[in-house]
Amino acid sequence: MAESVGPAASAPERYQLFEAGRRRAECPLNQLWVHYLGLGGSMDLFTIDAFLHGMISLPSIQQDILANAINEQLSDLYLGAQVPYLHTLESHTSSPDPLTILDELFGRAVRDTNGQS
Repeated sequence: MAESVGPAASAPERYQLFEAGRRRAECPLNQLWVHYLGLGGSMDLFTIDAFLHGMISLPSIQQDILANAINEQLSDLYLGAQVPYLHTLESHTSSPDPLTILDELFGRAVRDTNGQS
């Protein structure tokens, strides 16, 4: 039996959580639907609209995909409100390039397996 990740909500409450999230993300329904499809959702726009208005239920996997789409929209919206860091990865130019490190490691491993030092 799968465990619930979030708080349990009855069907009438669940659609309200989705609609509140969509409104908070200031995401038009058609934009949310396109994002939902891009994440692997398979319901049409009218079905999603009916779910958000509490008229029908969705299979749990489709609800999770829709929740992911809404959560990504919320994340994008509030990302701009985050306080910036003083140090970023771009400001640390003295650190070696990760691809160079991998090339050196794999090159060394290939030389070792071929009997070369």
